[in-house]
Amino acid sequence: MYKKVKILTNMGFRWSGFRLKYELEKKLGLIEKKFKPIEPSNKDLIANIELDITNILDNCKQYIESNSNKFFFNSGSLFSWGKDFFNKETSKEIVNIANNICNNKFPYFNKSIAEFQTIGWNVNPFSGKKAPLDKHWIKISDLGADFGDIKFIWELSRFSFVYSLVRAYRITSNEKYVVKFWALFESWVENNPLEIGVNYKCGQEMSFRIMAWIFGLYSFLDHKESTNQRITTLVKFIYYHTNHVDKHFEFALKSVKNNHAISEAAGMYTVGTVLPFFNKSKKWREKGKKYLEKEGLRQIYEDGSYLQHSMNYQRLVIQNYTWVLQLAKLNGDSFSEELITRLKKCVKFLYNNQDKKNGYLPNYGMNDGALIHPLSSNDYLDYRPQLNAAWHVLTRRRLYQSGLHDENLLWICGEEALNSPVEDCYRKSQDYPVGGYYTIQGEGSFGLVRCGTYKDRPNQADMLHLDLWSNGENILTDAGTFSYNTDEEWLKYFNGTSSHNTIMINNKDQMEKASRFMWLNWTKSKLISFNQYEDGMMIFEGEHYGYKPLTHRRGVIHYEGQWVIIDDVFGDFSHEKQSFSLSWLFGVRDVAKVEANEWVLETNTEKWNLSIIESPSYKDKLYKGSIEPTKGWRSLYYGEKEPVSQLNINMKENKKIRIITVLSKDNDLVKYDSKSKSLKVHNKSIVLREIGLDSMFRGVENSL
Repeated sequence: MYKKVKILTNMGFRWSGFRLKYELEKKLGLIEKKFKPIEPSNKDLIANIELDITNILDNCKQYIESNSNKFFFNSGSLFSWGKDFFNKETSKEIVNIANNICNNKFPYFNKSIAEFQTIGWNVNPFSGKKAPLDKHWIKISDLGADFGDIKFIWELSRFSFVYSLVRAYRITSNEKYVVKFWALFESWVENNPLEIGVNYKCGQEMSFRIMAWIFGLYSFLDHKESTNQRITTLVKFIYYHTNHVDKHFEFALKSVKNNHAISEAAGMYTVGTVLPFFNKSKKWREKGKKYLEKEGLRQIYEDGSYLQHSMNYQRLVIQNYTWVLQLAKLNGDSFSEELITRLKKCVKFLYNNQDKKNGYLPNYGMNDGALIHPLSSNDYLDYRPQLNAAWHVLTRRRLYQSGLHDENLLWICGEEALNSPVEDCYRKSQDYPVGGYYTIQGEGSFGLVRCGTYKDRPNQADMLHLDLWSNGENILTDAGTFSYNTDEEWLKYFNGTSSHNTIMINNKDQMEKASRFMWLNWTKSKLISFNQYEDGMMIFEGEHYGYKPLTHRRGVIHYEGQWVIIDDVFGDFSHEKQSFSLSWLFGVRDVAKVEANEWVLETNTEKWNLSIIESPSYKDKLYKGSIEPTKGWRSLYYGEKEPVSQLNINMKENKKIRIITVLSKDNDLVKYDSKSKSLKVHNKSIVLREIGLDSMFRGVENSL
């Protein structure tokens, strides 16, 4: 009862009321009746498709060909652009991936390869476990233990492999890629009766499938394998998918309340715009547009950060809008300036927190491996292809100089976009107070600090986490996600406080876990200061209250390549010793202890030192790939985890504490005098105040 009351408090009465109503309808069988399975040959279905244009299904291919200017490109012009874009090395890679697909070897989550002897659309290819083929989707659990992580089944049915087949076809003109597209589509149709099985459970997954099908349709439209009969079947399934998404959209809008609603709105808008002959096309276009406007302005905060607090989900949203806005332009439609302005801020947020050397961002927030329109050969972790295309759609300019990342732009916006000017923008120290992000930019390195009060559902208990990057290396890293449906211990580690670069008290998370995707007692935080001085020094100071009656306050100083992190904990100790654990998770090649209070961090190109120069008495432990306890792991790609070094500084105290950590390439440039509380950073002297006062810093002066 306690958890139910807390969920009601956190999520609100509207959300709780909708969930109660939905579960009741589910139990009474009303949802199953609403989504009653039918045959694709059903006369009512055909009548709906043919309502506006007589016998459209008899001439489907001809009709779509005559309206092919509604899409990014048409198959007739597919080979007339980008002749000089694909070099030999890139072409070979693209063709190899497509050839693997032709041999039933599919990329999973942009990293792993899953091989099928026979395609199983209900099979987890890594565990061999199967979801039921004879049940209505509403009767199948998302998180059932019988078939494990449902995302390993959904991944193939997203049809993301279509983009690889099209890219290889563009390079080689080999018809085997067209043959494989239709073979896989027909296999899916045969093995996924309407409304039966797991692949109808999620409207977002269905929307991604719609986009991939339409991309394949327009790419292969003029090929002999693309017969009118095949196209007619595809059109029927697109109609049925979109109708399903429309009827179930309220669930994404009122229950899930995140990127699902935007993806589903994008799916409806796409079909309503590109395939206008359905009886519901106008409705879907208008409904999709309405909620793309409304949800974009709700989900993307005014400062450009995103309500799901996930870098990859923010990129997913950007991909949806890039696709939709370009389709709108091609079809004489447009979206509000307010939304365009918000989307620009959204792109700029990701750009400003991106490593300029490799295009990577902090591995921050929930990350399900989504890259919904994989149209470049850049690594999944490189955000340049998607941000570049988005920025061009929004401004008619590019964000980066020409490179491999331009392929995404080429497919969405055409060859002329490759010659558009490059935006003259630079990365800078920036506060994002609505989302609670504070970016500190230095020469060759940058840091991102989290300090915010949640107003939307959180996914990680990680307040005051610090991510640190230097010349393409993630010095201090976030552990990532690994899997949404795994053992409780792994979920607790990856989502909880212990895997983040912050302080954990009494081995408890900053929030209380209610379920796999829910936390109780959402963290509240306060920014104390975020100041940039004329000489380039940056100082952040903030605190959070996830461990009441204790407060964790953190100060971060960056100056002349030196990073100093000051952690204070104060409050009512009740005369009992509390346990404190300061964690540093490293994304570097090697970590070794060299002194009692010093560790060397070795990257591929440079060495850093980490020193504890002030603290109570502590015990330190360096973990790497530890099982008991679960420490020293990171997941960069969904479903995969790798051992990394994690340092824990552990102590027990019954009074307020202060810990000062220095990260530097030359620790001799940072000194601390505990008597005078004077911290010298390079040629600056910073005086610290007593622990627990209204701020940590007394003043900053030049040292002689």
